[in-house]
Amino acid sequence: MESENTIIVDFKTPNDFEVLYRNTSEQLFNIIFKQVRDHAITEELVQNIYLRLWERRFEIQLSIPIQHYLNRAAKLAALDYLKTNNRRNIHLKQLYIEQEESDNVTEKTVFFRDLKKRIHAITDQLPPKCRTVFVMSREQGLNTRTISQRLSIAEKTVEAHLTKALKAIKNSIDRKI
Repeated sequence: MESENTIIVDFKTPNDFEVLYRNTSEQLFNIIFKQVRDHAITEELVQNIYLRLWERRFEIQLSIPIQHYLNRAAKLAALDYLKTNNRRNIHLKQLYIEQEESDNVTEKTVFFRDLKKRIHAITDQLPPKCRTVFVMSREQGLNTRTISQRLSIAEKTVEAHLTKALKAIKNSIDRKI
């Protein structure tokens, strides 16, 4: 059945297919294992090659020795596995990065909410006029001139109230951090 390392087998019958498998599976295993470096995956890829060969045994018309066909199938199976595995790893890394970013956003959101609560607690302790000026400036987004006109106070007084409020907030937060 063998001549110069070339196997000539009619692999369409179960007995001949088994002979082909026994004579060639170790070589296919070695070809794939050199690339994949994983015993279980290599075995699975070798089995898939023989499974496809068996399923297509009546369709395949070879003009080359079966050993060349199988060696090529092994190289392609290893290459395909590595490409797929590489893509999978890239996707997993991307998912990991996105998850980390999501965790950071959640962490930042929690931190922001906590900070906002602290600021509200601090501003609630400010004198009424100072608190009003701060709320109008920071929460309503009004400028110094508009605040001074609405409250009928000087712009310098508005600035003084803002300075006082910001200083109180900064000192209180610095102590808690």
